[in-house]
Amino acid sequence: MKRRTPSQDGDARNFDNCLKTLLLALTLAGLAGCQSMGAGKSGSSTQPPTQALQASPVTISFGAVQVGSKLTQSETLKNLSTSTVTLSEANVSGLGFSISGLTVPQEVRAGDSITFTVAFAPTTAAAMSGTLAIMSNTSSSSVSVALSGSGTAKAQGGQPGQLGLSPPSITFGNVAVGTSRSQSATLTASGASVTIASSPSASAPFSISGTSFPLTISAGQSASVTVTFKPQVKGPASANLSFGSDAANSPALLTATGTGVSAQQVLSHGMFILDPPSNDGNCAGMPASCYSQHLVPTLICSGNNTPAGYGCTQKGTGEPYVKGAIFYVGWNQVSTSNGAYDFSLPDNRAQTWIDAGKSVSFDFIPTSQESSNNITPTWYLTPVAISTVSQTGGIITLQSAANMGFFPGGPAAGLEIQIRGTGTALDSSASKPGIWLVCDHNTVGCLDPTSRTITAIGSGSDIAPVSKGTVGNPVYGTVNCGSGTLPIAWRPNFIKAWQDFMQQAVAHYASNSNLAYMRFGFGIGGENIPNHNTGVTACQAEMTTFGFTSVSAPWPDPTNSQWSQVASTWIGYVHTMLQYEHSLNSPKTICTTISPIETTGSDTTTPDATAADAVAVGIGIGNQGLQKSDPLNYAASQPCFGGNWCANFVKYKGQAALELQTLNYSDPTDVNVVGSLVQTVPFATSLGAQILELYVDDWLCTYDSAWSGNNTHGACAAAGYPAVLSAAAAKIN
Repeated sequence: MKRRTPSQDGDARNFDNCLKTLLLALTLAGLAGCQSMGAGKSGSSTQPPTQALQASPVTISFGAVQVGSKLTQSETLKNLSTSTVTLSEANVSGLGFSISGLTVPQEVRAGDSITFTVAFAPTTAAAMSGTLAIMSNTSSSSVSVALSGSGTAKAQGGQPGQLGLSPPSITFGNVAVGTSRSQSATLTASGASVTIASSPSASAPFSISGTSFPLTISAGQSASVTVTFKPQVKGPASANLSFGSDAANSPALLTATGTGVSAQQVLSHGMFILDPPSNDGNCAGMPASCYSQHLVPTLICSGNNTPAGYGCTQKGTGEPYVKGAIFYVGWNQVSTSNGAYDFSLPDNRAQTWIDAGKSVSFDFIPTSQESSNNITPTWYLTPVAISTVSQTGGIITLQSAANMGFFPGGPAAGLEIQIRGTGTALDSSASKPGIWLVCDHNTVGCLDPTSRTITAIGSGSDIAPVSKGTVGNPVYGTVNCGSGTLPIAWRPNFIKAWQDFMQQAVAHYASNSNLAYMRFGFGIGGENIPNHNTGVTACQAEMTTFGFTSVSAPWPDPTNSQWSQVASTWIGYVHTMLQYEHSLNSPKTICTTISPIETTGSDTTTPDATAADAVAVGIGIGNQGLQKSDPLNYAASQPCFGGNWCANFVKYKGQAALELQTLNYSDPTDVNVVGSLVQTVPFATSLGAQILELYVDDWLCTYDSAWSGNNTHGACAAAGYPAVLSAAAAKIN
């Protein structure tokens, strides 16, 4: 009941006197006057209004907690009034409940909040309830919070359980502002049941869903939670999500990171022509004057006499449907000497398309796809002659006849050398790697490397000085692997060199408003296949020698359980490169190819891992093998050729850019392996392909009435190519 003030008692006595002395006709008026006087005095009180304090939450349920363990949750009190509130008492009832982090008396200023901890530590196996009561100087003097929990019997041996969290960190990569991406994490109890009292506090742009709390997980069981990243502004974001529980290792921490980016950074799209000629001198395999008489008037010209300098007299027939061009760019076309980069060649090739108002893209290639490798720079592949080399106490000392300019940028320490032709145990061969780690003064017996003298960590017996042989970057595959002499991509020298190249390319094109996307190959060509002969036993044996895997040749079939051992090094290497691409924070879309190690079609482990790793860090995924068997394989629940791209496109649609290229020029009669675009292009876009790369012959046979190349205009028109390409362009351009 509300307590009366002294002024109100005085008012009451005055009211009684009025009743005795006033006439009945004046009673109501006197009553009103007396009541007004009392109300006026009561209204002058300076106490805060009723319900000034708000508790959140108003009930706390701890769920099941093992006897002898303790579980905590947070409680918040907020002062909703315009005056300071003083907390005078804090009382907890109920066996096993307690509070910490709150001292009384304590003042809470208007609009402020305080947060403290409520704990439940049961001593017996039983259901328990209690109340947290907070007293203050408010007119409603008590705020109550209902408490409940259940004590459960100790695990065998009396030890609390352990809470496992997998994965311990989640990386969302680049996510367009205003959109969201979700990933799941798994909570697993071991040893004994574990109770998680409440969901971790997650603030925007991160949120947690998928289960309700408190949550008790029995020993040996798991539960999943969904973490969502929904950025509202551009830039990086991170959160540490703490799962407090009664487990011995509480709390379990989950780290979440992501970057908000503009939509165009995430999902590049459109119909592109693949590596078009830049002049009539590039017409090998195509009609003469393929550039000036066919490509320019058909695809470049966007209006009468435009773009200036290209001889356009009318609008190009196929111009509205081609979004732009993607160009192959070899490593040696940009880096002709160690540490030097010149992008003028790809820039010049792209300029025609930029002048026409088109987009351009680049496929950067570290090695050739041919039987010989003419793409990797000679400075990287060419070894230098050895002046003298010896080994003493497990340390190799080597002097060269010329500067060792083959080491990719920076100090040589931590990189590797390959020795050949010395006639000693230091030599490399198909059965012995002959690869040695360069060391410096931090290793006993080593010296800091110079341009002509290095020390390396060797093995075996001492070797007297020898004055012959060569030293260079580690390479392999000259005979057995069908792709010429290749850098050993999974070893540190190539990783360092190609990462330097990627950094230079991203920096060079960061501000180019005409650039749509970039793709960097990690294997041969612009793809992520190690070499052409990964299915050949002799090549497998050589790759095993040079550290690709510990599994002896012949390797098991990719469907065999041992295949994971074969693939692990390559998957890890690709993962490292994708992480590096992500670290560059490119404002332009970067894509990678989801390739198998063996192209037989049964290796889905490798492309699936690449796709997951790429999408997780905002890298687009693609494949360069679209062909007529793909719709049939997909309908039969079989992998699409060369990388299981069909299943991965469906899985990651809307999460990253999806790029697709035909295996070769198509066949409007649907006879060759690529088949007709009438079948393959609609299938590709139906599975979410946003970037389509088509060969020059396909574009020109569709739109150039005078074209007679691998296909003719008449054949492509009769097959229905114009309508198919027009529909695809309307969908993805």
